[in-house]
Amino acid sequence: MVIQKSTTYAVSAGVIFGWLTMGVVWLVTEQKAEEDSDPASTIGITMSDGAMGNGSRASSLPPGTAIDDPRISFRQLDRLAEDAALVDPVVAVRNAEKIAGYDNREKYFGTVLRTWGETDGKSAAEWTAQEYKGEKLSYALYYVADGWAESDPEAAGDWFLEHTDGPILEDAVWEVLEAWGRKNPEAALEWSEGVDEYTKSNVLFGLAEGWGAVDPVAAVEAGMAMEGELRYEFLTSVTTQWAGSDPEALGAWARSLLSEELRAGVLSEMGEIWAQSDPEAVTKWSASLENEGDRYYLQNGVAIGWSEHDPGGALEWAIDNVEDEGALDEMVGDIVFNWTNLDPTGTTEWLEKRPAGAEKDTILEMFSNGIVSVDPVAAVAWANEISDAEKRDQHLRTMASQWVAMDGSGALEKMRKMGIPENVIQAIENR
Repeated sequence: MVIQKSTTYAVSAGVIFGWLTMGVVWLVTEQKAEEDSDPASTIGITMSDGAMGNGSRASSLPPGTAIDDPRISFRQLDRLAEDAALVDPVVAVRNAEKIAGYDNREKYFGTVLRTWGETDGKSAAEWTAQEYKGEKLSYALYYVADGWAESDPEAAGDWFLEHTDGPILEDAVWEVLEAWGRKNPEAALEWSEGVDEYTKSNVLFGLAEGWGAVDPVAAVEAGMAMEGELRYEFLTSVTTQWAGSDPEALGAWARSLLSEELRAGVLSEMGEIWAQSDPEAVTKWSASLENEGDRYYLQNGVAIGWSEHDPGGALEWAIDNVEDEGALDEMVGDIVFNWTNLDPTGTTEWLEKRPAGAEKDTILEMFSNGIVSVDPVAAVAWANEISDAEKRDQHLRTMASQWVAMDGSGALEKMRKMGIPENVIQAIENR
């Protein structure tokens, strides 16, 4: 169903735009032609029964709930915003600006401009450029570019190159190249040759991600023809996409790379992405790497990717399989630091389930080593859990000394309150 954009913004009483397939009713408030009032002074967009949907957080809201009602869901706002933009995008944008809540206002505002950008990008961009300044202009043109790039990336890119600069230009052209890379990457690459070198160095990775999602082999061939840092960044961006679609093919290509720096970057990114979906497969594949350096870079990425969804599993794997002590300490430190910040309860529960003994003592040592520079209190507390008394006191002295070096002698009194053995505290005091 296509509705032409209105040429005037004041409409007569009783005009109703019916969207039977979407279940949305647009109620436009009465405005007299002789009144020169703001046509968007009242938000008149409401939900009908069909717009409510099942299972949403607003499914119990009554029909007629307006878009500025804070109980409305993002999904409902999206549907209303898309349809409003097709009817009259200027009125839709004006209505967005009147929504009180920031999150809902920005959601509706962004969806309206994306939809307008996709259906009439030039008009949307020109109107937006005249309407806004500063940070608001940056956000608004980004939304327009995001939509316009999907329908006509070349026209969008040409307009932004001619009319914008700085971060606004870079954000827009990145979106253009990403969308274009999914549709006609060779044309996008040719077009990018007309972009100045500075801007290109910041935006070409959009093309790498779009192209890498549909034809990573061709994308890496194009990337290999580039030079220097641009080649490195382009190829690692392609890797992000390729690792998600065919990691074993990516691995075979990665092992053929002669540049150690590039191979390291690709393997690390590959390990991170692959481990997010199938850590067992990537760790099995890593056994095929004979080069110790290659294995290190891959394993480092695996630890990061695996820990994002299963930090306990990542730790157990690292402890059992990473032989280099320096690399293991670094991995465990990164995993523990992120885990304790995001889910301290989960970290504690995982530790409590580990049986007491030499292995748990080693884990506690690594945990405390990994975070002592950022959280000495937790490092000392974990060190105090080591079951082997001699190892515990020795490691406590190391952790406690670092705490005192960071926070001064006041840390000693805090240790006493924590129940740290007095002989450890006195050993530090007597130094």
